[in-house]
Amino acid sequence: MDFNIKNSVNMVGFTALTLFGGFACSVTEPTSKASFDESQTIRLYTGRPSEPIPLFIKNSDHKQRVNGALSQLPDNTVKLARSIKDTNEDAVTFTYQGTWFSNLYFNSTTALNLTPFIEQGVVSFDMKLDDVQHSALDLIVGCGQDCHSKLRLREWAMKQEGKGWQSLSIPLQCFNQTNADFSAVYKPFSIEAGGMGQFVIANVKYKSKGEANFHCPDMETLSTSPATLNEYWSVDWWLPRHHEKVTRAKQGNIDLLMVGDSITHGWEKENEGLPVWKKHFSDVSTLNIGFGGDRTENVLWRLAHDTVTGISPKLAVVMIGTNNTGHRMDKPENIAKGVRAIVKQLQKRLPKTKILLLDIFPRGENSKDKLRINNSKTNVLLEKLAQEENILFDSFNQGFLTTKGELSQTVMPDLLHPNQTGYEIWADLLTPYINQYVR
Repeated sequence: MDFNIKNSVNMVGFTALTLFGGFACSVTEPTSKASFDESQTIRLYTGRPSEPIPLFIKNSDHKQRVNGALSQLPDNTVKLARSIKDTNEDAVTFTYQGTWFSNLYFNSTTALNLTPFIEQGVVSFDMKLDDVQHSALDLIVGCGQDCHSKLRLREWAMKQEGKGWQSLSIPLQCFNQTNADFSAVYKPFSIEAGGMGQFVIANVKYKSKGEANFHCPDMETLSTSPATLNEYWSVDWWLPRHHEKVTRAKQGNIDLLMVGDSITHGWEKENEGLPVWKKHFSDVSTLNIGFGGDRTENVLWRLAHDTVTGISPKLAVVMIGTNNTGHRMDKPENIAKGVRAIVKQLQKRLPKTKILLLDIFPRGENSKDKLRINNSKTNVLLEKLAQEENILFDSFNQGFLTTKGELSQTVMPDLLHPNQTGYEIWADLLTPYINQYVR
């Protein structure tokens, strides 16, 4: 979870390049599995077309149809230029800077049936990565109505930067998530990026059978596999903050441990929760290991690297998981597994510490928000987890909501991160636990 980002749906804002139908789309779509030709290829972008499909670029403030060889938004955050790989205009160069959300996409009137491609097929393309060190990079494949399956490419891209053209072939099984429907896909290929950078892309194809050179991540284990937070907006501060917290832990005299993401991190920010903390808890010796952007696996990495070594607080407050939803839309069961792994580590490393597990705080305007729904399903599992692990549990969520279940911007301006009013609500609800177990 990043810090007070305007777009609360995706905490890491992004720039998206969507190529489908392509400038030259060649498709012979199967009508059934029986008629499916196993050698079939869908060519999404293989050179300059005679009749290009309309292409648009946009960010949160601007939207523009692409015309001609060069297009850019009025605020100069996103630019698209037709370029050369082998022949004139057989590639496109995408440049982006200083934008949390922008999008480059085609509008297709004809749906593609990718179902016959999923089992053994690949999506392949050529890519030249000119500048991606300060960038997010993800590949998105549409998987039905309101379904977009995301594959992280940042680590691969960082290794390939400056090495010229690279051919990437990705198994379509990487995108075959639960409840996916590939029978009518209007956006089969999107590359999302954020921060600042530039890349060139060409020869985008779907093949019914192909040799892959990219391994799918195991989505079932990501939430429980300890890892550092490797985002373009976190690399400068995440490890230094970790080292600072380890140093503080070594000094001892800690009665309260706060574990979480940017919502917990916000207790230390002057324009967010710090004034409220000073008002209510200035007498409590606290180690705050809330880190903006953290998912469950990032907390696990920090616990395994001396964050709580040598301390024995009276109470540990844990609230984590909303970035597992916001960044990856992890299944509730997998988020709960990550939280359980954190609880297990705390029990092992801090055997004398009482653990208070909190529901993931509400997000989104109302109960129909898909990210809130995912978190709500997770919260049901977290309450059961707390019972099974014999730890304290509470839900503070109703304190942030109206009687209609709506989340007000007067409490969380971005419908995700509390402001001082929101932290006052949290402080009032947390005080009885601190009074009972810490003071």
